[in-house]
Amino acid sequence: MSRRGGERTPERLLAAAARILRRAGVDEPRAEAECLWEGVSGTPRAQLRSGRAAATAAHARRFHARVRRRAAGEPLAYVEGEVEFYGLRLRVDRRVLIPRPDSETVVDAALPRLPPERATRVLDLGTGSGCLLLALLSQRPRARGLGVDRSAGALALAAENARRLGLGTRAGFVRGSWLDAVAPGCADLIVSNPPYVEPSEALGPGVAEHEPHLALFTPPGQPYRAYDAILHRARVVLRPGGALVLEAGAGRARALAERCAAAGLRVLEVRRDLGGIERAVAAVAP
Repeated sequence: MSRRGGERTPERLLAAAARILRRAGVDEPRAEAECLWEGVSGTPRAQLRSGRAAATAAHARRFHARVRRRAAGEPLAYVEGEVEFYGLRLRVDRRVLIPRPDSETVVDAALPRLPPERATRVLDLGTGSGCLLLALLSQRPRARGLGVDRSAGALALAAENARRLGLGTRAGFVRGSWLDAVAPGCADLIVSNPPYVEPSEALGPGVAEHEPHLALFTPPGQPYRAYDAILHRARVVLRPGGALVLEAGAGRARALAERCAAAGLRVLEVRRDLGGIERAVAAVAP
């Protein structure tokens, strides 16, 4: 991707980048190249296609660097530095899992458990980027919440996302392991997308290589370990009638629902994601 004279135009840069990404096995090389260029230049993709966009040397250098990272297998969200989740733009990097559309199912299942007219308290366990907590708070202006995570880096990024979204006064973050450091009877709602992938399971390209293993993997042969740790204290922490909504791995939602029932919770629903996979289990405390 030469930067001399006429070579430094968006169309030529994009065409060269698309070739590089195609050789690297990227599924939609042109579309991803346009996303990367929009990120460095601020030029909307519609304007790129009109032929009216311009390229500066600084933009070209930053674009080259991002294309190299993507071609090396780094996930697009990390290269861009942000991702959309439930209508929010969240910053992400290798300290946190990349929020997926599947996890929006947890938000959809949780929102009916937060009456908009009441001041409610939400706990997000393994908060990562803060995506679940911040999505819920953005939809419920009277709610407040606490994100819990073992990773100091994840907590710092989640707090940054809360501030950028104007939710910093209603969202707090604390380092801890699941519900161990949480006071009894303090929550109207608990949500979590805990680790549920066994090390032997196949994942998408770049996931195991780039995303944090602490947030991805369970110990071998123990896919429900994090869930059991949460369920051990869920009834103690939830207020009477409070709800718990957990994300489940493919094929594990029904077994997770049985675990919720065994922990003394009444299962309300098992909700499917847009792909038809049973993805979220919602239960309520007596």
